[in-house]
Amino acid sequence: MCCLCLLAFGTALSQSPQEVPFEDWLKVKDDARIRWQLHVPPPRLSENQRLETFVGAFVDAGEFLKRGPLLVFLQIRDRENRPYRSYTPLVPEKGQNLAEADSINWVQQICVTPGDYEVAVAVYDTRSKEHSLKRTKLHVGELPHDPLPGLWRDLTSVEFSNCVPVASERLSLPLKTQRPVRVDVLMNQSMNRNATGNNGATDRLTQKLGSRLVVLSEMQVSNGSLGVTLLDVERRKVSFTEEVSGLVTLQRLWEQLGSEDRFKIDVHSLENYKEDAQFFVSEIRKRLEAAEPAAAARAVIVLSGPFALPKGEDLQPIEATAPPGSRLYYIRCYAPFYARGGSGEFSGRGGMRGAPARGPMMRSAPVVDNSDSLEGTLKPLNPRLFDVTTPAEFRNALAAIMNEIAQQK
Repeated sequence: MCCLCLLAFGTALSQSPQEVPFEDWLKVKDDARIRWQLHVPPPRLSENQRLETFVGAFVDAGEFLKRGPLLVFLQIRDRENRPYRSYTPLVPEKGQNLAEADSINWVQQICVTPGDYEVAVAVYDTRSKEHSLKRTKLHVGELPHDPLPGLWRDLTSVEFSNCVPVASERLSLPLKTQRPVRVDVLMNQSMNRNATGNNGATDRLTQKLGSRLVVLSEMQVSNGSLGVTLLDVERRKVSFTEEVSGLVTLQRLWEQLGSEDRFKIDVHSLENYKEDAQFFVSEIRKRLEAAEPAAAARAVIVLSGPFALPKGEDLQPIEATAPPGSRLYYIRCYAPFYARGGSGEFSGRGGMRGAPARGPMMRSAPVVDNSDSLEGTLKPLNPRLFDVTTPAEFRNALAAIMNEIAQQK
């Protein structure tokens, strides 16, 4: 059934969204009796520091089975009356049992900036040429007490994507200083060995860290330079490093973060685990004591989940004192625990697993070991510690760090 539907879509998809007469459809009442629901929830702040929501069309499964191939057309008009359009075939999820399903779900993930929008969605039957159109309003307010109010000034109003900088405009994060500054961002991709949860919880935290690393890489240092490094403390290696000019080369970074090997560790690494702390300390020291440029102040930002070193590990703190004018920041990230019922997260190709009737439920119970050894190794350098869980908490930490670096003299 699904294979036949996909073959039939070949001809239907020859029509572009620009050719769809949305304006005409909006002026007349359609008489197609296609049973479906439109859902557009309020936006939320994403880990990529965009305002993220979705447009969902949930078509009755019986309707899907009795009709020809269906297309879903979407048009969003922003406050400047600019149209943004997309269209996609309506197909079941892989492995979905149509006989038992209540609905076939179509979900388009979008990122938006503050403003008012008109959303129009049409379900189109390619066999009967009938369409059913619904519309709604979407109001996107400013974040209350936003510490980074100009962050989205260079973004388009509507973006059809996964809202990551690989395919989107850059955030506005200008870092202006009187004195030249060298900023290094280091992310520890290793997770606690004795995690009490499953790899799903670890995956969520790794994704959060990766997204936050990308945001930090979008800082525009006008009087200095910015470097980004991905550390694997458990294997004592530098997985990724780059001098940032514009956006960091994200493809290599995401490939590394998505590698299944991060859950594996070789025998040699286990035999020499006592060297983990000294590897971490040495990488921080290298960046604080870098000889060039000599006149530049230094700021090192460490991004990590809680990481507990085994008993017996050499926990000798970093020996070097921070050079004058240097700053060290430690952003320690925790993963929220989502109860059963779904996290409300988007799947990779613009769909969603199941109809998102409600948002995720968070509990305070941890799913990973939250003990941390890295803070102790950094104490002699008097790091400023930020404990963050949510995107809003990370946004506040980022604003505080940038403000402090900007005031260095």
